Amino acid sequence: MQLQTVPLSSLLPPKNNPRRTLDTAIIAGLAQSIRADGLLQNLVVCPADGDQYRVISGKRRYLALQLLKKEGVIDGDYEVPVEVRSGLAEDDMLRIATIENVQREPLPPMEEAQAFAKLLQHGGTVEDISEKTGLSTHMVRRRVALAALSSETKKALRDGEITLRIAEALTLGTPRKQHSILEAIREGEEADAEDIRAMLVEEKPSVALAIFPQVQYTGTITADLFADETTSYFDDVDQFLALQRGAVEKLAEEHRKNASWVEVFELYSMPWWQYRDAADGEPSGTVINLHPSGSVEVRTVLVRHEVPPQVGRETHETPISSRAERARAEFSVPLLQYVAHHKSGALQAALLRNPRKAKEVAVLLLLSQGSGGAGVVLTPHASLQALAERHGPSQSYREIEAEAARLADRLGLSNGSDGSNRGDGIGRLLTHGGSEDLFEAVRKLSDAELDRLLILLPLLCLGQQGDRLDSGPSLFNLLGADLDIHMRDWWTPDFTFLNSLRREQLLVVAEECGAALRFSGFRNWSKTELVQALARFFSSTSSPDAAEDEATKQAQIWQPGIFKFPAAEDLHSTAQKP
Repeated sequence: MQLQTVPLSSLLPPKNNPRRTLDTAIIAGLAQSIRADGLLQNLVVCPADGDQYRVISGKRRYLALQLLKKEGVIDGDYEVPVEVRSGLAEDDMLRIATIENVQREPLPPMEEAQAFAKLLQHGGTVEDISEKTGLSTHMVRRRVALAALSSETKKALRDGEITLRIAEALTLGTPRKQHSILEAIREGEEADAEDIRAMLVEEKPSVALAIFPQVQYTGTITADLFADETTSYFDDVDQFLALQRGAVEKLAEEHRKNASWVEVFELYSMPWWQYRDAADGEPSGTVINLHPSGSVEVRTVLVRHEVPPQVGRETHETPISSRAERARAEFSVPLLQYVAHHKSGALQAALLRNPRKAKEVAVLLLLSQGSGGAGVVLTPHASLQALAERHGPSQSYREIEAEAARLADRLGLSNGSDGSNRGDGIGRLLTHGGSEDLFEAVRKLSDAELDRLLILLPLLCLGQQGDRLDSGPSLFNLLGADLDIHMRDWWTPDFTFLNSLRREQLLVVAEECGAALRFSGFRNWSKTELVQALARFFSSTSSPDAAEDEATKQAQIWQPGIFKFPAAEDLHSTAQKP
């Protein structure tokens, strides 16, 4: 047997394959699976003329690859994993194909996971399982990772409550976090594997996770304003983890007094299948896992299965965790939302200053029928409420609200009845409903007032998505660049923004904005000290009577890359407006 990869163009379709009827929907579904996760199982082939190979088994996989090639997703150079069998007679080829199609019935993923884990517990290796099943070693490790899921999550996968991809994402979470996400899914929330993976990898540690005295922590603590229930989080993740590790080591020392052995890990997915409960009188040990989120799990009175050391190293972590860590977002979702709200308000207000451009935008919004996130049913952008309540009000919001109030007065609109906390003018415009009185009021508007209202209403729906870094050529970014918006005309760096940054990012800000010219020894300051000092610095340099020195000049024009149109991938300011 010989395993290798060959280009798709070198493969010939099978001959005399016992499977005569093929469901096109199954082929299409398999193609989508290959498109998402790659070819997870090799084909069996034999050498043909020249550099070509004849497919013996794997007809559906072969046809799915051909479909992807036809759709332009892959080309003839796509590398296909194959098992090459030489010197086979026609009868041998037919026998192999028949065995695959008649006897082969793939196990459900959860049963595969349990079966693979059992083989590994009894001295098997990942390579052995890969060779016998035809699955890649990477896929075997992904299956085995499922064996570490909580009992509740395993049952949800077996029962079809969640998909395999969601179950794999949940291997990154503690049993408590798995339960929380399952409950949200059961209550009707949409579930996306990539969103779950990102949330579990990037979340800040909550105060409730600390097993050390909180007085030891000297950084700041922030309440998540975007959560359904207010939760407090440690802002300085590095300091929290250092304190948590110290507390875990003390905990391990306590257990070493009575246990035969103690093991400490820092894993997303602890492979508990490598251990069993000890029998009465059997020497036993303790396992402590410090989850990267900060959660600590302790299990006692355990005995190790006879797992080969190499297997232990290969399966200690779910394969998707390393990819998730590499893809860790540069900025937190609350910070992205904060930035998006300020930029949205600036763009809306800037368009109000440019009637011609605003009319063009109004037409685009009305023609778009909701595509690209632009609303045409007067769904106000989240920035309005955020700037009114959480972040401001900012200069941009005050301009928008003043215009809305003036037009609402002209229309004779009273306060809305929906309990909205938006400004009086915006709230009245968006909650008036329909009436004959309003129709008559609109008829009495001057041409200029009607034009202004036509501009304002669609613009209230325009804004930036706040849960991702908008660095592409979106309509929002094209407009911001076309209007030459410089966010320092609308926004001053404040405590909320600065406190959302990491300490190393704050040091970059201090160097770029001119604060380093006034700060002495700031590189030795804590994050809290940097945030407070920079907030005071930006506030003072924004004052009309600020000192006219170099530090003030730099501060007044500095804007982080994330506030540009489009956003830059880091905090550095790449183009400053004089």
